[in-house]
Amino acid sequence: MVAIIKWTDAREPHRSLDALDAIFFEASGTKTFASAEVRATFRERWLGRYLRQYPEWVYLALDDEDRIAGYLLGCLDDPAKTPMFSDIGYFQDFAPLTARFPAQLHVNLAPQARGHGTGGQLVSAFIDDARRAGCPGVHVVTARGLRNTKFYALNGFNEAGHIDWQGRDLLFLARDLAPLD
Repeated sequence: MVAIIKWTDAREPHRSLDALDAIFFEASGTKTFASAEVRATFRERWLGRYLRQYPEWVYLALDDEDRIAGYLLGCLDDPAKTPMFSDIGYFQDFAPLTARFPAQLHVNLAPQARGHGTGGQLVSAFIDDARRAGCPGVHVVTARGLRNTKFYALNGFNEAGHIDWQGRDLLFLARDLAPLD
């Protein structure tokens, strides 16, 4: 069983950075980097900026021994309109969709935490908080054929669009966050 907490509620959140980095790089599809600088830029793009700019939208999954089993990073800002995400060019192609589904998230789990519902618990915590904040929808962008597409489908995300981006078929998976009655 895991406990889901906000990173900002952790006893000493910055002490968790090594564990977050280990999970991030293990779960990443990119395993080798041309240099330490390229590796650091990659980390900053997909992990660091969320920790720095959106710490209130970072969730941790803690195992029975209070070790980090996974995390979710997110934000409610439309990435097609937010200058901080201008380095990710495909957001402009998805701009009509990000306007409707502005929130975004990324989930990564340690190998031993996969397949046990931990990722779904993280998504549910984010969805509940985003809905309470009045966000109309959430999205993820991934490539067709990756293992995470099934995970997101199981968590209520549907394909809302796709583009060819640098030879890859990128999917825009979205979930409506209309208030529950």
